[in-house]
Amino acid sequence: MSSNGQKHKIMNPDTGHLVDLEKVDLEKWDKTLEEAGYIPIPLDLQMAAQKKLAGKPEAFVSRNSGGKLSNFARKQRHLRAMQRK
Repeated sequence: MSSNGQKHKIMNPDTGHLVDLEKVDLEKWDKTLEEAGYIPIPLDLQMAAQKKLAGKPEAFVSRNSGGKLSNFARKQRHLRAMQRK
């Protein structure tokens, strides 16, 4: 991961929970990131994630806004559903 924070954003596509790993204490979490359903935000969406976070450690992305992060989450939910079949 880069030291400038550009690769430290993750999201749970099911909940829309967006997290900046540089600003949260993961030791307080009950599950690992993978167990909790979090995946890295792709590089091409890092700026959108940073804008959504607006300096905060966490934010929620709308599940149906049609924005870049919402579309990414929707695609990830679809992929997960296809993998379960």
